[in-house]
Amino acid sequence: MTSLLVVITIVFGWNLQFLTFDFEFEKFFPKDHPDSQAYIEHTKQFGYDNDYLHIIIEEKSGIFNKEFLLRASQFEKSLSDIKDVKNVYSPLSLQHVIKTPTGLVIFPLIHTDSPSKYQLNQDSTRVFSNSFYRSAFSTKGDAISIYLNHKHFSDQPRSDKLLNSIKEKARLYGITNIKLVGKLSAAGVFVSYIQNDFSKFLIGSLLLSFSLLVIIFRNFKSALLPFLISLLSIIWLFGIIGMLGIKINLLSSLLPPILFFVSMSDAVHLINALKRSTAKTKASKLKDALKVVWVPTLLTSLTTAIGFLSLVWINTEPVQILGVFAAIGILIAFLVTFSFGLLVSSLTNYSSSRKTIGIPSQWLNFIEKRKRLVIVGLSILLAFIIPGISKLEVNSFLLDDLPQTSDVRLDFEYADAELGGSKPYEVRVEVADSSLSIWDKKVMDEIVKIEDYLLNEFPIVKVQSPATIIKYLNMVNNGGLNGNFNYPNSNIEYEQTLRLKNRIDPKRLDKLVTEDSKVGRLIGFFPELGSKETGIRNEKMLNILSDQINGEIINYRITGTTYLIDKSHELLSFNLLKGLLTAIIVIGIVLGIYFRSFRLLIISLIPNIIPLILIAGIIGWLGISLKMTTSIIFTIAFGIAVDDTIHMMSYYLRSNKENPSERMKDTILHAGNAMLVTSLIMSAGFALYLFSNFGATFYLGLFVSLSLLLALIIDLTILPLLLTHFKKNAINR
Repeated sequence: MTSLLVVITIVFGWNLQFLTFDFEFEKFFPKDHPDSQAYIEHTKQFGYDNDYLHIIIEEKSGIFNKEFLLRASQFEKSLSDIKDVKNVYSPLSLQHVIKTPTGLVIFPLIHTDSPSKYQLNQDSTRVFSNSFYRSAFSTKGDAISIYLNHKHFSDQPRSDKLLNSIKEKARLYGITNIKLVGKLSAAGVFVSYIQNDFSKFLIGSLLLSFSLLVIIFRNFKSALLPFLISLLSIIWLFGIIGMLGIKINLLSSLLPPILFFVSMSDAVHLINALKRSTAKTKASKLKDALKVVWVPTLLTSLTTAIGFLSLVWINTEPVQILGVFAAIGILIAFLVTFSFGLLVSSLTNYSSSRKTIGIPSQWLNFIEKRKRLVIVGLSILLAFIIPGISKLEVNSFLLDDLPQTSDVRLDFEYADAELGGSKPYEVRVEVADSSLSIWDKKVMDEIVKIEDYLLNEFPIVKVQSPATIIKYLNMVNNGGLNGNFNYPNSNIEYEQTLRLKNRIDPKRLDKLVTEDSKVGRLIGFFPELGSKETGIRNEKMLNILSDQINGEIINYRITGTTYLIDKSHELLSFNLLKGLLTAIIVIGIVLGIYFRSFRLLIISLIPNIIPLILIAGIIGWLGISLKMTTSIIFTIAFGIAVDDTIHMMSYYLRSNKENPSERMKDTILHAGNAMLVTSLIMSAGFALYLFSNFGATFYLGLFVSLSLLLALIIDLTILPLLLTHFKKNAINR
């Protein structure tokens, strides 16, 4: 047995080197949702809308500086040489076109190669008086945005290589103040925080829990066993993950603390049973301990695994990965506890002579004398906290989990404040009448309604669409004057404008219209408003446009990563809560079958549902939004907390004592003390996460730790009162 355990551990330990981290936004989209399916089809025609970087370069003395423009232009041209860069656009390389009686006159929008002061003044006036050009510059005129479109990839090393290449080019051309805004920069910092927290707090949890075990058990050997069981369980689970090549994402990074503390709970209950046994031989002690903990531990492992497996019904890959591997990890912890744990226990003499930290022997008498105070106190607490649940709202901000001082967060906020926005926005337009194309005026009349709404009502500072192309060509057709950057109303003007379309760079058209001219897109950038506010504006826009757009000419829908991220946060938040409800129902059914009593089923759920209600109310009162990273807290807290309740009730029901109060005293002495130890260690372990600068990790630590403490208090107050006041024939087996 020992050799087999060593071999398995070595094999899984070897595969830990293959663990990789991932933060692919697209994987959080529900796979079978109509919006997801539409987006997949859209990417086949136009590519991914978040495969971009806004490269913002600042010059405090002003952009229209001869020396700066030369360096900036050279830097921009060099970007195309970087591997994985597809296209680069900026006002630095744009040309201004004017139609004259003798033909088209073309000259640089901004003269970057040894311009005169007069030329720079002219360029500045031209740029800042035209909304189409103006949006590429900061409101203060001291920064310019270069738009870079790159290939789609998800592996972080490749992303880092591209970002580093851009920074190296900037250093080469003397660009000292640069900001990178886009998926790559955001994903990189998210992965960095996940990696740091994953390793830092796992090590911290191991050290803290072992120290607490030594203090509580006052015995090195007693502390070592649960520590080793937890460590082995984590190695086995993540060895499997590494072996299968599954990447660790924001949710699966939560697996170590979940598994660590669940496995430790199993081991502590086993050790407590061994220490409480009065048998003389090691074999008899093991037999006695197994009678006490085997069935309850098996039951807690199954119910907790079932609870996490309920997440599989949520059709989102990261959530499913969390559910499946949390369940696998919990069953691994059970297997390790009753293989390695029993093996070590058979070689160790666990003496009951050493006193450990535990619940006072008079605890039951204490709470029974004050049961009215306990019930009234809980009622008052619930009455105060429950109204906070009505204040809960689903709302997410893309970078809300990053520290306020994070460079990436500051860069995005700069883009929001100075350049009109950092988040991509996209509307897909399809020709409904097969006899028409995007470029027919009937169709374009409808598209321009959408563009005008986005520009004036949503509002989005800069929008590019087929209608934008027409407006630009109309300006060219009318002397290149900025005041003529508008949509031609008459059919004659439109046809005259459209004739210039063939003069436009085909790459710019490919970005906006399919080759068959049947599908187009409106793209733009807007500030981070939060998913709630963005949803309100989207709904308002769709309601207004439904009365204005002719559905027989075009079909349209909002799409893109921003829309789906906001949508997925909303769907995931509700689905995770549905998953929690499913877990409660399924676990309730299992417990009902095991206890053979509906009343005992209700009793088993009360101590675990009340903490969730309290946590939900507290979150509401604190004004913390429900999103993916906060909604998952409820499932984790319930899955962990229910274990102790099952251990306590199982021991109570198996006790040989006839008197309910005596039964409960014996239960508190045995299962209650183990429950106290595990709850305190788990709460302290999760409290470590309060030192994280990453919002998702911080809130996990805060609310899981708090929920476990609340569950402990209720298990030691309400649960004993409920059990001891049931009729004897309702609890006797």
